[in-house]
Amino acid sequence: MSTEPRPVFIIGGSRTGSEMLKTMLSASPELDFVDELFLLCPPWLHVDLATNIRREVGDLSASGALERLMTLLYSGRPYGWFWSVVERELDKELVGEELASQPLDLRSILLAIMRAHARSRGKRGIGAKFPTHYSSTPRLLEWFPECRVIHTTRDPRAVYASQAAKHTLDVQRPWHAAFERFRQFVHINIQVTWTARLHSKLRQRPNYRLVRYEDVVAAPEAQIRNLCEFLDIPFDTQMLQPNQYGSSFAEIKDGHGVDRSSLGRWRRELSPLTVASMRALHWRANRLLGYAGGAISGPLAESPAPD
Repeated sequence: MSTEPRPVFIIGGSRTGSEMLKTMLSASPELDFVDELFLLCPPWLHVDLATNIRREVGDLSASGALERLMTLLYSGRPYGWFWSVVERELDKELVGEELASQPLDLRSILLAIMRAHARSRGKRGIGAKFPTHYSSTPRLLEWFPECRVIHTTRDPRAVYASQAAKHTLDVQRPWHAAFERFRQFVHINIQVTWTARLHSKLRQRPNYRLVRYEDVVAAPEAQIRNLCEFLDIPFDTQMLQPNQYGSSFAEIKDGHGVDRSSLGRWRRELSPLTVASMRALHWRANRLLGYAGGAISGPLAESPAPD
């Protein structure tokens, strides 16, 4: 039997239902997920943890590197929610033990964080949601050949509607709101292309699954049972009652379960011109991912990725 670590990675773009899926699968008593670590990101998006390490820790093989690394990890300076509450989320003693047990590099740092996080919650299975930007998924597969990858996606029109609403929620000036909507339009259109290319590259791998948000919302039990079989963990009915939070359009409060009202909301939020533009820009990607036309297609298409 292989002794290689078999972490589960949830990867994908913004507003694709990854948090809902992580919450559902985390109901398993066997499987744990660390939240977004931003270990590797495109430089135009965020300063990633790898950059922080290079700037503040330096050579990871040098004397004192472990102490400098621990100081950085618990400083509150790395980008992201997880690092802002790291004292609560990651047991310092456990992560120190895990880091001290192996030579330091980015792979061992990620592995130590996942193991310490799971140990503190009494779970054996390790995983992470968005440990890196999804464009760095090939690096994760290089580091952990035996890992399982769940790639979340969603209708690009719904993603843009959600992302634009999120980033204009507290904007007062019309010109600022228009600029934010344009900025997110560019962002999401890049995301669609990258998502399709990544799926085209990985879809033949037995340790890869593409999961469409709409499929999970429409038939949650069937989709989660399939994922449990893929991950080799027992299905639990508690997985079907995730906490609802993070909506761009409404205050969720204490809701549980899967919100089906999100499926067609983009049709009310987007102009016909925006819908037509996104359809024209991404007709090949939409076909590949099952979003051709105005509805969700059936089985995922076996067409080539966009050039």
